[in-house]
Amino acid sequence: MKIPELKSQYVWLVVLLVYVTAVIVPIGAPFQMSEITVKIYNKINELQEGDIVVIGGAYVFAFDLESSAALIPCLRQLAQKKVRIVNAPFAVEAVQFEKYAMDASRITDKMGGTYKYGVDWVQLPYMPGWPAALVGFLEDVHSAVATDVYGTPIDQIPLMKDLRSYKDIKLFIVPHWSFDMVVRYATAERGIPAIYFAQAAAYASYSPFMMAYPDKVFMTNGFLGGAQYEKLMGMTGLGHSAIDAYAILSAVFLGFVILGNLTMLSRIGKEEEK
Repeated sequence: MKIPELKSQYVWLVVLLVYVTAVIVPIGAPFQMSEITVKIYNKINELQEGDIVVIGGAYVFAFDLESSAALIPCLRQLAQKKVRIVNAPFAVEAVQFEKYAMDASRITDKMGGTYKYGVDWVQLPYMPGWPAALVGFLEDVHSAVATDVYGTPIDQIPLMKDLRSYKDIKLFIVPHWSFDMVVRYATAERGIPAIYFAQAAAYASYSPFMMAYPDKVFMTNGFLGGAQYEKLMGMTGLGHSAIDAYAILSAVFLGFVILGNLTMLSRIGKEEEK
């Protein structure tokens, strides 16, 4: 049997086609379920209708797509529980990401969902100052920020009338890199449980917080954590697409390695015959 020559352009063309197919049409490659992801799912289920959850943090928009793999199914779960959402960005780029996540989850009335702006969710503007801004927000929301991102005074927004300080926050969700800041000021000092939808690169750095604050701090791990959350929600999305791409491409690369070695061995055999 003649083994075809492996040209690099063909190899990378196959890799590209497999990657694009896996991303667009995820098939649901198997993966392990994390006990912590299940705890996060259960923690959200414990929330009551009308509770207020703050979603926010600061900086590194380039990596936030990885966090949105878990954030999007979480937003859908929050909507199922009719929990109110306040997005509180402490970096400029966080505003765009939080608005993207709300649209991508399709829970707002603008995207065909039921959540009405100002009643069920609010997007606050960038609050400069990092830790100082966060502490000010937790202590007195209405003194820390005057309007929402559209310029509407927060005193005129129905949801914000019920959010005055950290005492009104049931849970703090972080899809950004500033988890240490939130743990220190929201969890350690004020007792607010915190969930971090971590990028894989940050997971190892921040995971010790879960040991320091058991049953108060929870984290998912990158796209895998997103796929786990999607599975709990009975949906597919960015997490499944990424895990499928990793799994299928690993098999494809292994196939090319085997084929390449067979090609090399066949050539050695021909040279010996000559």
